[in-house]
Amino acid sequence: MGIVMRAKRHFQECLRYAVAVSAAALFWLAVTASAETTASSSGSVTISAGDLTVTFVDNEACGKEHRAGYNGIARLTHAKQGENVFVPAYAGFNLEHIFGGDVMPDLFEPRHHPMRLRRLSTSAVELRQSPTPRSSVESTTRFTLVPPHSIDVEFRCVARDLTFFRHGYMGLFWASYIHAPEDRRVHFLGRGSGEAMSRWISADSARHGEASTHRGLSDPGEVFFAPDFNATLASHFSEWRFSEPFFCGRFRNMILIYMFDRARDVRFSQSPNGGGETNPAWDFQFLVRDVRVGTPYGYRARVVYKPFVSFEDAAEEFRQWRKQLPLSEK
Repeated sequence: MGIVMRAKRHFQECLRYAVAVSAAALFWLAVTASAETTASSSGSVTISAGDLTVTFVDNEACGKEHRAGYNGIARLTHAKQGENVFVPAYAGFNLEHIFGGDVMPDLFEPRHHPMRLRRLSTSAVELRQSPTPRSSVESTTRFTLVPPHSIDVEFRCVARDLTFFRHGYMGLFWASYIHAPEDRRVHFLGRGSGEAMSRWISADSARHGEASTHRGLSDPGEVFFAPDFNATLASHFSEWRFSEPFFCGRFRNMILIYMFDRARDVRFSQSPNGGGETNPAWDFQFLVRDVRVGTPYGYRARVVYKPFVSFEDAAEEFRQWRKQLPLSEK
């Protein structure tokens, strides 16, 4: 009988211990879930992976420096370069304009309309915007850190109404405000007027909105711009044509590379002082011709931030990434 009682007490103690452990586990799961929910719904999420530390933001103000009205990447640093490549008050990969060729009453509509930032995993976030008030464009951007020095981007959008897009196309424009680089130019492989072979081109503008957009060799041609169109970077063209859909820029000891899965629908843009007197803007556009209601459109991109080796090294980064893409996206 004594043996049975001792066994019973031991079983009860084990049961109480198991219940206590389970309760503690549930408590910490609840805390973790609450923390994740808080992080997901706040105006910023910071992720470190490989050599990169990245702070993603919606259109809300964040911290002591980042202003409201800028989205995308507020801060990007590397293990070999602790200074933020982007102007601290602004952002990079910032969805700036939605246009259809006419003058825009709200030039910065996607910066003014609320966005929702959500953490998807330890390495990914999602930035979602409900249909914008004037252009009626709904969009989702997913950023995923890929060690050691890359950020993969997947963008999708849908036009819910075509009233804003009277000329048959939809344009979206992203800006990246660079924090006082020694070299404000963007560099890409391409050709000048009359040139038969591609070479490295270093493009700059004397003034904001002058020779500011660079089209690809496969660009289908002009879209409509009204005489009073007010996103001047998008509507003033250089003589250069890029031959591969990537561009890069120098920052201190680093190189920042923007790569795209297609050339036909993408255009590069730049301003010598878009982010202030010493702060150029390294920008790009995504054009949807023959836009239709309810049809999803998008692209894939990769941002690489690493110590500078050579421009040819940047081209090799692009080639290696392109090999990873599905054939339908090349």
